Amino acid sequence: MAQKSKVLTFESWVTKKDWFRYATSNPDHVPHLLSDRSPCQDPFFDLFAHSAGERRPMITGLCRCLRNFNVGDRYIYVTRLCPDAARRRKLDIRHGPCYLGVASMIVMNVGSSHEGASREFHPCRYVVAPLRTPYPPGLAHNARPIAAVSRESCIIYAESESCQASSNKEVALTPDQSTNEQWHAAYSLYHERQANGHLRVAFCQFEVVNGREALATTLEEAPVFFPSDREGVQMNVMGVFVREETGQALTRRIAEGRPPAG
Repeated sequence: MAQKSKVLTFESWVTKKDWFRYATSNPDHVPHLLSDRSPCQDPFFDLFAHSAGERRPMITGLCRCLRNFNVGDRYIYVTRLCPDAARRRKLDIRHGPCYLGVASMIVMNVGSSHEGASREFHPCRYVVAPLRTPYPPGLAHNARPIAAVSRESCIIYAESESCQASSNKEVALTPDQSTNEQWHAAYSLYHERQANGHLRVAFCQFEVVNGREALATTLEEAPVFFPSDREGVQMNVMGVFVREETGQALTRRIAEGRPPAG
C-alpha cells in the first residue's frame, strides 16, 4: 500500500495542438508522444531503456519545484489532450477536458541533489537526441546543457516581443519556431531553478499490476481519465491527493493496456 497517492498533470506532445502537429509530422524527432515536452524532462520515464526492468524513472522537481518526496508515495501522471489528439482517439471533448493516464510511479529512494543523482547513472541513450548523455535530461545541475533534450525534439517557453503588454510574456515554441539561443536560455532557467530551490530527486519504479507495467507509451494504449475518476477533484498546478483505492484503480487502468513487462 502506498503512503500517499497524488495525481499530477504534465505537458506532453498531445497537450497542445501545435505540439501535436509538430510531433506527428516529425516522428524521428518525437517518437514518444506521451513524453514530457521539456528540454529537462520532469517526470522522466526512461523510455529508451532496453527493458522495463532497466528503467530508472525520476521526478526531479523542475516542473513544480517539488522536493518533499517520501519513500513509498505514489505519483500518478496524467496529460491533457488537445482537440486534435482527442479526435485521433475518437473522443468527444464537448463535455469537458480529457486526460490520458500515462504513468504510476512509486518513490523508492530520494537523492539530496541533482548533482548527486547524476552520479547514479552511466553514459547511455536516455532520449531521442542527443543519442548519448552522461545522465538523464531531468537533471539540470550543470551550467551547460550537456544532457538536455536537443532543440529539435523539445518545446521551450520563451519571451515574445508581441506579448510585452501582457502579464504573461512567455509563449510556447515548437522546434521550427525556436532558436538555439532561446533553447540555451530555457535550459538556464531550469538550471537556476534547481540551484535556487536546492531540488532533490525522487528515484522511482513504475508499478506493475498482473505483470504489466503502469506506463502508457502510445496515444492508443493510454486510458482516458475524467474528473470523476479522480474523485471529482479539480486539477491544480501542484496536483491532487486521492484515496488509496482511487490510486490503485487509476494504476490498474494504466497497466491494463500494456503487454507483460519484460
